[in-house]
Amino acid sequence: MLTTGRDYAAVRMKLAVALMTLFAVVAVTGASAADFEKDFGSGADCTYPPEGGMLLRCPTAYVGAAYRIEMMSEEGSGCTSPGNPYVWYEIVNSALPPGLTMTRAGVVSGTPTTTGFYRFWVWNHDLTEAQGGPSWCQREDRSEIEMSINVDPGLVISNDSLEPATVGQPYSETLTAKQVTNLNPPTGSDVQATWLVSSGALPPGLALSPAGVLSGTPTAEGSWGFDITAQNGGRSDTATLAITARRPLAVAPSKPLAAPPRPSLGEVGAPFSAKLTPSGGSGTYTFALGSGSLPPGLVLGPDGTISGTPHAAGLSRATVKLSDNEGREVDYAANFAIAARLAVSTVSLKSATLGKPYRARLTSTGGVPEKRWKVSKGPLPKGLRLDTATGILSGTPTKAGSYAVTFQVTDSLKVVAKKTLRIVAAH
Repeated sequence: MLTTGRDYAAVRMKLAVALMTLFAVVAVTGASAADFEKDFGSGADCTYPPEGGMLLRCPTAYVGAAYRIEMMSEEGSGCTSPGNPYVWYEIVNSALPPGLTMTRAGVVSGTPTTTGFYRFWVWNHDLTEAQGGPSWCQREDRSEIEMSINVDPGLVISNDSLEPATVGQPYSETLTAKQVTNLNPPTGSDVQATWLVSSGALPPGLALSPAGVLSGTPTAEGSWGFDITAQNGGRSDTATLAITARRPLAVAPSKPLAAPPRPSLGEVGAPFSAKLTPSGGSGTYTFALGSGSLPPGLVLGPDGTISGTPHAAGLSRATVKLSDNEGREVDYAANFAIAARLAVSTVSLKSATLGKPYRARLTSTGGVPEKRWKVSKGPLPKGLRLDTATGILSGTPTKAGSYAVTFQVTDSLKVVAKKTLRIVAAH
């Protein structure tokens, strides 16, 4: 075991010769710890400075990057035996860099949060029988060594997420990285880096440039996860990101809502309902009125239904905006032509003369073509008939009389208007 004392030269001699302490050192900067494991006793990174001195210097750490040092006493020193280092470690009268901690087993690990040069004392102790060690380790011996870790600014990828993509539409997103000196709060400035996809795959049609521009036109629908690595000098950072590519948003109107430029037809006082059916995108949709206005009396529902009872005739233009929960948007231009309420406009019918040809036309205002006529009450004078398509009364009356007839007209919206008119047939 290392000898206790403040004589630095003696400590160094014992460390270097008879009672050398071994260190397995790992400095992690965006890769797995196993990739950098080294044994201090065979040339690891923790070394004394070439200019001399007793301060042991360990690998440089970087703000935001995982860091690890594992300490081990050499077999045969103190209460150690092959495969069983009966020792424990502590930091005494000093502190590790913020973000790092050390276990009793001598593992220094964590993520540094602040730049700086940090010096700290490590003590190692025998684990005696009374402390749970072997029966032959009766007396605690301990020694100390001063170590240091320099924490440099780290490289941190700024992008937490990426915008979703749409199949067949150009995509471009620029990745950024910061040189950070503190994580609480994050402090730093943007720096240039060299970028690459370190694992996984981008959506088909997209590529990442070394400058960090992710661009292209997606060709397939789906979700892709991948690791992006940024490098700047000896610093690096890796982030796991994902992109979802979906079909473009589209709107399909139901049959009553005609597609532009043909207007959708409605009528004052007649209930109106039309459905805008979305497709593509994420499947979670929101409808909103983008510009223009709906006809008075109509409203847009959250499911894309336009409904209500128009109460004013005229033309209206509105843009309905469809969006999904991933930020995609598409506009649907809707035109509306609201007709006045259907009414029979004929005031009276001319008299007919028995035995002579008769012809008169029934007229209407408002309503939506096509219109159909019929006699809803009372017979026509004998010899006359009504053309249901044109509203023309024609024929040759054969029986005198005064006839009260109720005429009915129905338009394509099933709106009905009636009026009772009198036809007089005489000699």
